[in-house]
Amino acid sequence: MRRTSAALFAAGVAMTVATAAGCGDSPEAADTPVAAQVDLSSLDVGNLKTEPKIYGKVTSLEQARAVEAMRMANYIALPMEIDPAVIVAPPAMSGAVRLFTDFGSSVIKGRMKADPNRLNELIKGFIGGFVSTGQTSTKGHLSQELDNTVMLFDSEQEALAAADILATEEFGTAPTNTPVEIKQYPAARAHVDPGQAGMFHSWIAVGRYVIATYLYDNVMSTLKTHDSEKLATRAESSISKISAGLKDYSPPRLDKLLESNIDLDGMLGLALPTVGIDGAQRGIPGVYTRHGGLHISGSPESDAKLFEETGVDRISWQGDFVYRAKDAQGAQKIAEEHGQPSKFFRRVESPKNLPNALCKEYVGPSAYAVKFYCSVSYGRYSAEVAASQLKDVHQRISAQYSILAKSK
Repeated sequence: MRRTSAALFAAGVAMTVATAAGCGDSPEAADTPVAAQVDLSSLDVGNLKTEPKIYGKVTSLEQARAVEAMRMANYIALPMEIDPAVIVAPPAMSGAVRLFTDFGSSVIKGRMKADPNRLNELIKGFIGGFVSTGQTSTKGHLSQELDNTVMLFDSEQEALAAADILATEEFGTAPTNTPVEIKQYPAARAHVDPGQAGMFHSWIAVGRYVIATYLYDNVMSTLKTHDSEKLATRAESSISKISAGLKDYSPPRLDKLLESNIDLDGMLGLALPTVGIDGAQRGIPGVYTRHGGLHISGSPESDAKLFEETGVDRISWQGDFVYRAKDAQGAQKIAEEHGQPSKFFRRVESPKNLPNALCKEYVGPSAYAVKFYCSVSYGRYSAEVAASQLKDVHQRISAQYSILAKSK
């Protein structure tokens, strides 16, 4: 249920923050609709942080590369923009880690059989990558999976060389791999394996980027049918939509990365940092625009509409989410929508002295789902937290509320 491993970036964030009395945008809190009077000193926050943070510039090249991969995500086409049928968030195993700076990442190892150590040795000029991933159905045997991993390089020449290396190394992992043509993009390298129906790989360099497309059609796999032309057409759409979006992105060169700021508008500093203390929350802390944030949404289709209606422009995650809406009414609507009970969620009590927090318990069939969730709003900010225990989720939403309340 929660998707979101690079300890490097998370640790780097912790090293560069300093406690601040204020950050981000300000006191729209006065406009909060029917705001509850909350005594912050009465909230049970356990040992959690309750102050907003200020993040400065990156402190290492590795951290800078991760930040740039995060920025790039704001320009990468969403799966549902590539194929309107791909509206379901990916399985946890493929969606937990999105950005990476090393070919030993689960992003690569989960999608390629090539030796990651050899890839790290052969490929030069790699800055960072981000994966856009989704599926058409929650029913695995009926779903079509669409993964596009976008990798940024220091130069066009290095991107071109990397695309060739990636394709060559992966092609050599099975003697049955067969080349496939992508008609609209003859420069692309693609292949299928007749022994694995429904699977498709392609790589193409576009300027300083490499777009690696991985498709898996579970219906083809189940029926043992082969339609490489159909899969190639899907890859064409991926390359076209992603290339178009990246035209609006102007990434710095490698020698300028250390000038990058970690945060956007203080939003990362408003997110409660729990990713390092909860093994169920895998991923790298980040801050995104509305578009980029939809990549890590658990409900991308409904959230796209909700964020449009409420004017969301920033989304941050450090194990839990903070959303910045256009106004207090929008923030409250997000909290209410995300806090609604449903078929697999039942209402549970709010934490003591924070009655405006909405909490629910997952009662569905998944044995691996995080069990408890709470949402709350303060001013133009809305937050959502999760935990496996009710006490933990109560403490987290209380601490998160405190951070937002102290940010004005």
